[in-house]
Parts: sequence; C-alpha cells; structure tokens
Amino acid sequence: MGILWASDELRTHLIAAGDPLHLSRGNYLFRRGDPVTGVFLITNGVVRLGLEGDLPAFPWRNLGAGSLLGLPATLSEATYSLTAEVIDDADLIFLPRQRLLDLLRQQHHLCFQIMNILSEELTETRAALARVRKRGE
Repeated sequence: MGILWASDELRTHLIAAGDPLHLSRGNYLFRRGDPVTGVFLITNGVVRLGLEGDLPAFPWRNLGAGSLLGLPATLSEATYSLTAEVIDDADLIFLPRQRLLDLLRQQHHLCFQIMNILSEELTETRAALARVRKRGE
C-alpha cells in the first residue's frame, strides 16, 4: 500500500464512474492555487506531488498506480494546495467533483475509505509541520 492509496474496491468504483485520461511527462494535473476540478486516480505511470520550490520539510512525493490525487481540495471545493506533475507518462481516471460526490452519496461505505485516505494525508501534513517547527527552534 502506497501513500494516498485507494483500495481495490474504491478504485473499481472510481474507474467505472470516471473518464480515462492520458498525460505525457511534463504535464500538470493541477498546480497549487488552481480552482478545483476533481480527483485523479493514477492507473499507470508516475506523478510527483508537492509544493513548488525547494522545501525540505515537505519533499516531493512520487506516486504511482492506485494513488488518488486532489481529494482534499475536491471535497472541500477549495483550490488545490499542492502541485501534481507527470514525471512518467501516466494513465489516469478523472472524476469531476460533482460525480465524485454523487458516487459517495450512492455508495456510502466508500466514505470510510475516503476518510482513511484523508487521515493519511493529515498525518503526513502534521509530520511536515513538526519538521518545520523543529528547524525553527
């Protein structure tokens, strides 16, 4: 299991409800501050996720098949807080925000799996903040 990893069941539902998308190396799924459009499930390839700039406390993460990107912003209808760049040609499934919300309304049990992904992201963020605080001491 990798970071931001969607379970087999969640992936199956996302693939059925979403739209396939292929992006080549160097393309962006989204950049920090972009208006939210939806979530992206990586089915093949590698996408790096992080804050633009060299921030040692929050290093870029390379994510592969099974990772779900853009979830916090999509659920909160905020702007994306991170940047996602394709670094190895990627096949993805894209779900616009409303379609994801409709899926979760119809398949309530998937909400717990989404909560697990969000909890993992929150834990990572708190660890990054702790590193920042420690360097500031």
